[in-house]
Amino acid sequence: MHHLKHFPNLRPVDVQTTLAALTVQSIAQSIQQFAPATQELVVCGGGALNTHLMQSLQNTLTRVQVIASDQRGLPAMQVEACAFAWLARQTVFGLTGNLQSVTGAQGTRILGAIYPA
Repeated sequence: MHHLKHFPNLRPVDVQTTLAALTVQSIAQSIQQFAPATQELVVCGGGALNTHLMQSLQNTLTRVQVIASDQRGLPAMQVEACAFAWLARQTVFGLTGNLQSVTGAQGTRILGAIYPA
């Protein structure tokens, strides 16, 4: 693998622009291939704060409304914390936390364990 230090004429802005374009194209191709009827793309995490990325997604996905998860009531930077809180809740109540179709597991499972002190 090459490191960027081996390319002294490569400007950081060019690397960032290329990575943003790769991200947008990857998302667009996945939507086209796996979910062509998508009408809304809800973006979370740091990407939702990146105005260039959000605008590029909207410009590429012209028939899809691109919004930050904040617009649906979940702050973009809190999505991961909420996901782990939901997983913990499922475990506490003895409920499954996986989908076989997503994880490839043999069946639904209670994820995690509780060890009282």
